[in-house]
Amino acid sequence: MQNVGIITLYRGYNYGTSLQAYALKKVIGELGYYATILWTDENAHSGRDIRINKVLRMGFRMLIHPDLFKHTIEAYNRSLRQPLDDAIKSKFIEFEKKHLQVKGLPFQKLKNFAYAADTQALVCGSDQIWSAAGANVEPLYYLRFAPIDKRVAYAPSFGASKVPAYNQKLIKKYIAEIPYVSVREKQGAQIVFDLTKREVPVVLDPTLLVDWNQWEKPEKGDYFLLYFLSEPSLNTINKIAALAKRENCRIVALPYRFCVYSKIKDIDYPNAGPKEFVKLIRNARCVYTDSFHGTIFSINLNVPFWTIARNYGKGIVEQSSRITSILETFKLSGQYICNDAEAKLSDIPLLDFEEINLIRKEQKEKSLEYLKKALGEKNGSKKKENE
Repeated sequence: MQNVGIITLYRGYNYGTSLQAYALKKVIGELGYYATILWTDENAHSGRDIRINKVLRMGFRMLIHPDLFKHTIEAYNRSLRQPLDDAIKSKFIEFEKKHLQVKGLPFQKLKNFAYAADTQALVCGSDQIWSAAGANVEPLYYLRFAPIDKRVAYAPSFGASKVPAYNQKLIKKYIAEIPYVSVREKQGAQIVFDLTKREVPVVLDPTLLVDWNQWEKPEKGDYFLLYFLSEPSLNTINKIAALAKRENCRIVALPYRFCVYSKIKDIDYPNAGPKEFVKLIRNARCVYTDSFHGTIFSINLNVPFWTIARNYGKGIVEQSSRITSILETFKLSGQYICNDAEAKLSDIPLLDFEEINLIRKEQKEKSLEYLKKALGEKNGSKKKENE
């Protein structure tokens, strides 16, 4: 069995991040490869990616680009304002050890793995590994340590609709040296074309390729689930609370305890890791979220949902294009709520999941076909198949 190494985001105590890493590993494994999530041993098993070379690289670039410095500091301060309970963090760590099993290697051994005859390919993806506005254009996320002919990009996201000028030259060079490139959003395909003049396919986030009922069967509960990464407006919370009272539903919130939630009389804060996150979405009466993965897990698990425009805050690059893109794919643009459409929150939406599932099936087939082709044409395997 040939090896496939995966370089992706898997840390940060974020449900979508952990689950997309798991999904990509699982899907590649189901295609008949021995899939391993790889990282450097300098910082392979911690909640945050803090490496000396990364910090120095970021520091140097922020000195050169003052706007980048402002963006990075604001993003960092924002994360500090949203602490997680230690019990939740421990569940993430447990999930990583049991399901992700990240292999940390010294850089030279990482290169040795990539160049080995029994390594079929290296895959980078998905999530926002190609963060357009980031201070660190991470070479690992562009597979710079691997031979060019083994590099495959599956569903990376830029997290934005354009790349700032200070990152364009480097990102252009890195993408140009990956033979097989796919992206997660239409805006990402446009970015790749603008930078390199290459037309690349748009594929599904790996979490949409997985049947999450493998862990448990659905058991619908009597609660609404709030999954916000930024604090929702008081008006939004008041409308959800009023509907919950009318429908005799509890309200469950994760992972943060925002101040505005104090307006809700009865609210539960479960200590949920990635696996519990899937269960909470699957069994909810309705999901309210500002998250990309909150949205697509609701789609995947056939749960009614509303996606509310996120308050990105000053200095944070606006990232709504990745959500509006996937909603457009599934003909669900009407589920996206901006401030002038909050009246929609007065009802639980009625969605045609039969049509949604047909779209997912079609898009899944296209995505798997791309992945099979990209992996199968490495190291002359196409030639062997034809013999």
